Amino acid sequence: MNNWQYHDSKMKELKKLYNKTSKQTQNRMQELINTFNFEFTTLYNIADNKTKNKINTYIEEWKDKGFLTGYFGMLANNIYKRTRVKNNEILELLIYGTYIEEQNKLKEPELNIMYDDVNYYYQQGQAEVNPKKTSSVLKWALFLALLEQTNAQGYVYKQYVESIIKYNADQIYRQAIIDLQQEKQPDIMNDIYQNLINRQNNSKLNINKNKISGNVDTQLIGMNNLAKLEGIKELEKNARVRFAAVIDGKETDMCYSLNGQIFYINKENEFYRYYGETQKELRMQKIKCKGLVLGLNLPPISHHFHWCRSYIVYLPVENQEEIEYNINNYLRTELYNNKDYSNYINDYEKVRNEYEKLPINVKRRLFEKEKLKVVFNYEKEHSGYNYKTKEILLKPNLEDGEFIHEIGHALEYILDLRKNQKYIEISNKLFDNNYKEAKFDKEEIYYGLADTSNFISSYQSYLGIEYDEIIKNYNNKYLRELISECYRDIYSSSSTLENINKELYDLIKEIEKNA
Repeated sequence: MNNWQYHDSKMKELKKLYNKTSKQTQNRMQELINTFNFEFTTLYNIADNKTKNKINTYIEEWKDKGFLTGYFGMLANNIYKRTRVKNNEILELLIYGTYIEEQNKLKEPELNIMYDDVNYYYQQGQAEVNPKKTSSVLKWALFLALLEQTNAQGYVYKQYVESIIKYNADQIYRQAIIDLQQEKQPDIMNDIYQNLINRQNNSKLNINKNKISGNVDTQLIGMNNLAKLEGIKELEKNARVRFAAVIDGKETDMCYSLNGQIFYINKENEFYRYYGETQKELRMQKIKCKGLVLGLNLPPISHHFHWCRSYIVYLPVENQEEIEYNINNYLRTELYNNKDYSNYINDYEKVRNEYEKLPINVKRRLFEKEKLKVVFNYEKEHSGYNYKTKEILLKPNLEDGEFIHEIGHALEYILDLRKNQKYIEISNKLFDNNYKEAKFDKEEIYYGLADTSNFISSYQSYLGIEYDEIIKNYNNKYLRELISECYRDIYSSSSTLENINKELYDLIKEIEKNA
């Protein structure tokens, strides 16, 4: 589903408006420059009375239209009141004035298009909560309040408009000075000015085939997500939402790390997310925040500027129980000697995907009742389960199923399966009268049962490495990888369950049911 299809249509509508108005602005700018006919030899001289009276007429016109606000108003009033004004000051004001006029033309139609865009997602939020109820429309007061909020890039939209007008006017003014210095009259239609104006317009809103970007797009992505949140709150104040990133190979690690995470809209959230995009910066950090915060866990996600198309999805009430056992609530990372762990994001995704396969009873027993923690330990050479601290310790660069394997160990220890009569009977049947040296996948030497025909893998027959350990486990008929390897295979995406011992499989399912 393309969540931003409607938004994209509104951005295309805005782009047409911007292009049309920009052409009018360029014509107006050229007209004013031609009217005053500036020359470099007199550019920094005091303007004559005729020129001064002419600029005063324009200032009075701008004043009548209510344009003399902010920095532009201060600049215009200063020139109007002074008797000695330089020609270059007048040139600067004229260029600035054309951009002010442009924004005045844009204001009403731009706001209407923006409103339609934001209202759509406000109603979408309500529809996700209750599809049968007719959604109410977004009130203009709320729309304007959203527009006045600080966006993910750290500024209010009104401030952006004011600053970009000045920046764009300054660029054109500098180029006009260069032209006059070279004894040329500024020609807004030549390639230099057109390239400048195109860059200005694309910075505001750029559409390149199916990719839409720019400050207006970023502004509205944030407003739409905020509006959708308000729509959800309208019907359910204590809802939860799922973060949805657009996973297409172009997403940032920041959004990738948040994808699928669940957040309360009105309670404290504790979660992990990536910061940074360079090898030097990459860090998974634990975050706490109340509800959803724009740029932090509400898209567009920020740390540096990037093109973010992530969004939120309301989580229906019937899925709420599952969320209580969200893996992000039980994760912890350990950094040692400030070592970078560039593959963390891939390991994190493996854990999350495997965790979602676990039955709710297993999650409830291990994570709610037993307070199990999952620890990414950057210096671990092997993953393992620490029964004393009830921690699953995961090494970097996880193999598929490695997390599930350690969950099997946790179940075995916590439920004390070595004393389970069915488990004892299964173990007795699997034992033969011999053991031999074997090799694990990574060429590590260990000792296991000689006959492995009834096992998923030879590693399932593991007895140990040290002699005393081997003898003890053999005499006690204890295979410490029996349950964990079976558990890995049950939830492996490539498993067909054909090689799994039927009695052991039934035992595990019984354990899960009664956990």
